[in-house]
Amino acid sequence: MIEVNRKMESVAPPRPALVDKEHSRSAIWKYFGYETNEHGKPKDTSKPICKSCYRAVLTKGANTSNLAKHLKDRHPDLYKEFREVGNCSHFNITETLTKMKEDETQPATKTIHSQPTLPAVFEQQRKYEANSNEAKKLNRAVAVYICMDQVPVYTVEKPGFKQLLEDLNNRYALPSRNFFMHTEIPALYNETKEIVMNRLGRKTFFSCTTDLWTSRATSTFMAVTLQFVTETWDMQSWCLGCIGLNSEHTAECLREALEEMIQEAWKLDMSYMAGITTDNASANKKAFQQDFTWVPCFGHNLNLAINKGLDIDLSRLRKTVSAFSRSPKMLRQLKKKQKDLQLPEHRMIHDEPTRWDSAYEMVERFLEQQQAVCSVLADDRKKWHLMSKDSDITVLETVKEVLSPVSSFTDALSGEKHTTLSAVLPLSWKIFSTLTVEEGDSNLKRQLKDNIREDLRQRYQNNTHLQLILNTATFLDPRFKDSFVTLREEVKQNLMVSVNLLEAGGQSQQTSSPDDKQQPAKNTKSDLKRLLTSIQGGKKSEHGEGSSSREEGEGAETELKNEFSVYEKMPEISRIAECLREALEEMIQEAWKLDVIHGPLIN
Repeated sequence: MIEVNRKMESVAPPRPALVDKEHSRSAIWKYFGYETNEHGKPKDTSKPICKSCYRAVLTKGANTSNLAKHLKDRHPDLYKEFREVGNCSHFNITETLTKMKEDETQPATKTIHSQPTLPAVFEQQRKYEANSNEAKKLNRAVAVYICMDQVPVYTVEKPGFKQLLEDLNNRYALPSRNFFMHTEIPALYNETKEIVMNRLGRKTFFSCTTDLWTSRATSTFMAVTLQFVTETWDMQSWCLGCIGLNSEHTAECLREALEEMIQEAWKLDMSYMAGITTDNASANKKAFQQDFTWVPCFGHNLNLAINKGLDIDLSRLRKTVSAFSRSPKMLRQLKKKQKDLQLPEHRMIHDEPTRWDSAYEMVERFLEQQQAVCSVLADDRKKWHLMSKDSDITVLETVKEVLSPVSSFTDALSGEKHTTLSAVLPLSWKIFSTLTVEEGDSNLKRQLKDNIREDLRQRYQNNTHLQLILNTATFLDPRFKDSFVTLREEVKQNLMVSVNLLEAGGQSQQTSSPDDKQQPAKNTKSDLKRLLTSIQGGKKSEHGEGSSSREEGEGAETELKNEFSVYEKMPEISRIAECLREALEEMIQEAWKLDVIHGPLIN
């Protein structure tokens, strides 16, 4: 046996040379090392080797659990020694002593992190007091979340929301829904209302928009939104609230509801309301047109005109779209056909009665997916009645061709942070120009264009008072000036009369105020920027310059005439900013703000 052992020792492989791990923090590396290569560096850092039995132990990253287990199973004495190291078991002793010396050299003001006391631990687990600043701050944050995102108040009682707040701050005790409904949200409303009233308390001119809507519970409400321009030329838009209408929607009821909101609830002076915009309902006209500057909604007028022009039977197309919207099987087949035909995987669009552009989008989407739709319908004999005929396709293509140029006009004049009154005439001119009957137009195309143009003409060009308002706004916009103005002399005369009335009434201080009933356009959408720029280029070719008034007067009238003369000779802002077209709206805003126009009375 001794001879056998000697032979085994003679053939045993030589013990590898080991090197200690650098920058080790755990005391367990005292018993392990790495096998070295020819350069004396660790060969494989994922397999430390035990210095006692020279077995390789697999480790992952900085994890030392397998190393400790190896000592415990193979070398109990060494494991006992490792455990007796005490509090230094997870740190290198040399590094610990070095750190202690560094701490001794630090200034005495350094904070020493000690173990928290028992009362401090209990304090960290105790809920905030209801009247503490921390609880009030979190209550306000929850109320702002409910109001800003318009979520139901009962969200505070949902388990998921409670768990979220518990994970974010376990010391916060979430109040009940009644607290937010009757205490916190009303307080937030009153504070916001006070801010708005302070901004409007300086006799600022403002405008309003209002509309009616019905909830799912068939309750009718009247929403009122207020817009005004601050002293720093910032456009502000505030929803003042919604009033429940429990009576018939008569003109008297609508006006009473508006006055209740403006005068009683917000303590505003109705004489400073520069204008009001509503839809074309007869009750709205009767309620606001006589005593206020009433401007109809351009989007609603355009919707009515196009719906009148689209006197076409689209029932077959609506049935086809509905079939694909309600049948999961047909929808799956449509997706398969779209992939086979390499068409965009778009769903069909159904139109809405109150939005004309939804009808245009429905037609456009069907024509885009016509091959895929017809292929699906052709595979099912029961669906053949939904297939459009060649004459139907021709009609749809004509509708798309007519409505495509005006498809973006409704959204271009929709917004809260920019004025659009001065852009109505340029866009109207563009619409009439686009819908001009051409020589090669078919009978259907001629009919569509004529119907839309005639309806818009009756709504705008036949309304003298509205035309004066639109011409004034466009004339005061330095992008257009008199390019699209058809009542140039009437606009000047009306402005002179207004100045004389202000001067006679002792309100000459308004001549230096930046707020007025007619505000120059600014901060418009990017789509409207490009659209108006192209419209201006088309108008220049046929616009003729008129003669400016030189009649001398006295006082403010003479000053206003001089401003007219200077204002008309100035180049249009669009020409100055030809190379900075994207920054055009900001330049217009700064031009009026800094009085570059040199016309305080016009302003």
